[in-house]
Amino acid sequence: MKNEEKRLTTISRRKQIIIGISLSLISICIVLSLLEIGVRLLPPPYRGDAGPLFACHPTLGWTGRPNFSGEFKNDLFQQMLQFNSLGMHDTEHSLTKPPDTFRILMLGDSFVHAVQVDEAATAHQLLEDKLNQTEPSTGDHVEIISAGVTNWGTNQQLVFYREQGRRFSPDMVLLMIYLGNDLLDNLPGNVLTIDGMNCYAPYFAMCDNTLNPDPLTYAPGLSDSPHDCSTGKRELVTLMGWLYQHSRLYQRIEPLIVANKPRRQFGQAYASPFSALYLPNDEVELEEAWQVTLATITQLRDEVEADGSRFAVALISPEIAVRLATLSPAEQEVFLRDNPAFAEAQADRPNLRLAQFFNEQAIPYVDLTPPMVEHLRTDKTPLYIAGEWHWTVEGNQVAAEALAAWLQQNHLIEPQ
Repeated sequence: MKNEEKRLTTISRRKQIIIGISLSLISICIVLSLLEIGVRLLPPPYRGDAGPLFACHPTLGWTGRPNFSGEFKNDLFQQMLQFNSLGMHDTEHSLTKPPDTFRILMLGDSFVHAVQVDEAATAHQLLEDKLNQTEPSTGDHVEIISAGVTNWGTNQQLVFYREQGRRFSPDMVLLMIYLGNDLLDNLPGNVLTIDGMNCYAPYFAMCDNTLNPDPLTYAPGLSDSPHDCSTGKRELVTLMGWLYQHSRLYQRIEPLIVANKPRRQFGQAYASPFSALYLPNDEVELEEAWQVTLATITQLRDEVEADGSRFAVALISPEIAVRLATLSPAEQEVFLRDNPAFAEAQADRPNLRLAQFFNEQAIPYVDLTPPMVEHLRTDKTPLYIAGEWHWTVEGNQVAAEALAAWLQQNHLIEPQ
């Protein structure tokens, strides 16, 4: 009898514990639900943002706002813009490739988005016009599809190619790499503030020096390393990344998380982080950025070629690197006196590292720095907008002419 009483007592206690836990969980859920409803009545956590040109995206972080039409202006320029249904600064393109057409998909960031100039004056449109004027040896019409968005890194460009780019059946994918921020943008935490909320780019993890090809959705407070490799950590990051995109409560406390756990970056000792690329630098974060950038380029190349398309790369240097290369020895001396931090700078340091990598990987590439420098030595018309540092109309023109000459001279717009 006593044993039976003990058994019943134990069962009763277990039931009480289960009921207690259940009631606690229900209470927590009710409180969180009320908080979630309450914070939705509050204004968004951030005031400043990237303006009406962009929209958050669940897998890409953000895109241009689909079908945006209107004027974009700041203190340096104003421009009427029209985006297509993908949010690109381009006309609409059909998924079905027209007959007798050589189609090039141009991936990139703000230099491809080119909101500073009219669509007709963008490098992609000028390149298309130039190639069709000089007629490729195939006799095909050349069509350039712009697929670049401000602040995108190669991680987002890889995801875009998988989700949208390959659907256009390009004959070539031309990746435009901007050395000013692409490496930094590939580390976890690349962000654009849109409509008062931080929208985060996806990122890729390096596991045992190998890229995990499955992207991770950024989760503030958890996504602090480009080495998120364990299955449990990846599942948790994915879950919390999804929750961040849908929970106003998580979004509301995100500024506190960021303040107490800032993003891991490189080049914070310099006025511009990209300066770290041009100076002797042993920061762990910089090498991590190099590793994931080179790995995502290789992954993109492999997927493009697996689809039967050609892959090529063009390099874009920051304005200061182009300007330094045009200075006379006397002018360089004055510059270094005013900017002593650049005494050990090498204007083509990152370009040379990438060139070696592309040669090892047999990836066709062109560096747009030499034609920019050559142009400035004979024509002082600015190629970059002062203070904003994107291409002017003339900068887009020089880039398009250099790309056209390189593509034709290397027979890259002929059938493989």
